[in-house]
Amino acid sequence: MSIHCVPLCNKLKRRKFIQLSSLASLPLILKSCDWATDGQAFEITVFTDIHTGHLVFESQNWPTSEELSTETLIVGGGIAGLAAAAQLKGRDFRLCELSDRLGGTSCYHEHDQTKFAQGAHYDLAYPANYGEEVLGLLEQLNIIEFETWKDSWSFKDQQHIISGRRESRCFINGQYREEVLPAGELYDQFIKLIEQYSGEMRMPTRLIGADFVELNKISFLEFLNQKLSLTPDFIRGLDYHMLDDWGGTAAQVSALAGVHYFACRPYYKQVVDLFSPPEGNGYFINKLASLHQKELMTGHLVSQISKTDAGFVSTVVDIEGKAVKKISSKNVIYAGQKHALKYIMPDQYEHFAATQYAPWLVLNFVLNDQLGAMGYWQNEMLMEDTTFMGFVDSSMQHTALQKHRVLTAYYCLPPESREDLRNAEANKAVIVEKTVGYLNAYFDQDITDMIQHVYIKVMGHAMPVPVPGYLFNDRNENRRYQGFTFAGVDNGRLPLLFEAMDSGIQAVKALEV
Repeated sequence: MSIHCVPLCNKLKRRKFIQLSSLASLPLILKSCDWATDGQAFEITVFTDIHTGHLVFESQNWPTSEELSTETLIVGGGIAGLAAAAQLKGRDFRLCELSDRLGGTSCYHEHDQTKFAQGAHYDLAYPANYGEEVLGLLEQLNIIEFETWKDSWSFKDQQHIISGRRESRCFINGQYREEVLPAGELYDQFIKLIEQYSGEMRMPTRLIGADFVELNKISFLEFLNQKLSLTPDFIRGLDYHMLDDWGGTAAQVSALAGVHYFACRPYYKQVVDLFSPPEGNGYFINKLASLHQKELMTGHLVSQISKTDAGFVSTVVDIEGKAVKKISSKNVIYAGQKHALKYIMPDQYEHFAATQYAPWLVLNFVLNDQLGAMGYWQNEMLMEDTTFMGFVDSSMQHTALQKHRVLTAYYCLPPESREDLRNAEANKAVIVEKTVGYLNAYFDQDITDMIQHVYIKVMGHAMPVPVPGYLFNDRNENRRYQGFTFAGVDNGRLPLLFEAMDSGIQAVKALEV
């Protein structure tokens, strides 16, 4: 597929540039639609909400088809919104989700009876000192059970536990090593430092003791530089870990976020179960959604919320029906991304104007069965293009009913690349080519002829970056309206499943105070 944006001679030069120059990082490719690549023998499908603004404008001319009334309206059908819905089971509520599927950043897709994650793709067993409310909900959903001999909660569907010996491998400078952080004396010193916080870094983070709040005021890199003599190689490994889970480098995220990443579970004392079904955290979405029927309204965009004497009136765009609905409610739980409040309810946006989000791009490569190379579940890759995080290999998951092997590659982009994601559709072929080049380097063979279909998921606001001062900042404590609460990890939370679930539970409890 060619992208007809520049003369052919320039295209050929650009194509050679992509193949030979390390400067052709994904952020550079996304800058314009001037790239070109040869035709592929497989289809590329792009999922993006980039056209939402156009949809809101277009819907201004659509008729109002229905007026509904409910006690509570939940905005957003991700983990946080569905956790809130679980708390409201048996009560009068409606949930509106923009996408045609639930999940948000935990969504998944299916191709030819093969499921794969398009966002968050795993979780880990929970220590006993984690928050009782989320543990209770997970137990109610028949997801976890307590194992007294481990003093922790583990997953009941043990077939989805990833084998420790095939869990991960790091690829750096054309070679493999066991861990992202280089082994040696500095690593040992780092672990000794982190172990001082073992058992203190609780989940949800709102339960962390006041003694550690100071860690939220400085960056992780600043904290470590006060105690260790870091090397560039070690900082590169730290940056990879922080980008992978928090969307920012060690210099960008808070020390509390950095310490929490390494100390929140007893990694250095025992084996911690890693849970990853083929659909990733879409597994949790399905479990939560199973609690409800008609209350969940997908393909419904909440475009405006207005305060009234009786509560709130929300303007909702029915995307498939090409109509507008008005929903009156006593309460609103806003579990959507908070940057959208700028347009939906401007007087609420001021609470979140400073929140920074990391954009992500996810590519699912659906393969035939010709790739014989033995895989690891998570393949961490430290490349010159620091936005590339590596890939997850479905061959290490429980795939009894799966027909294809799927390699799911991830890019974590800097916030300044968000606007450039508008070019993802135009540049989809070259984005795929660039990523295939990384995968070829890892497997030391060309996988192009094995690819049957590629799916690209564009997430402009995939995760909030926990910069210094971000955590311990629950906007529900000083909210403008008693009947309007916030849920979601971008309400002063770490971008983790457990945090998202707790935020939904707490949003409902705040309404009841």
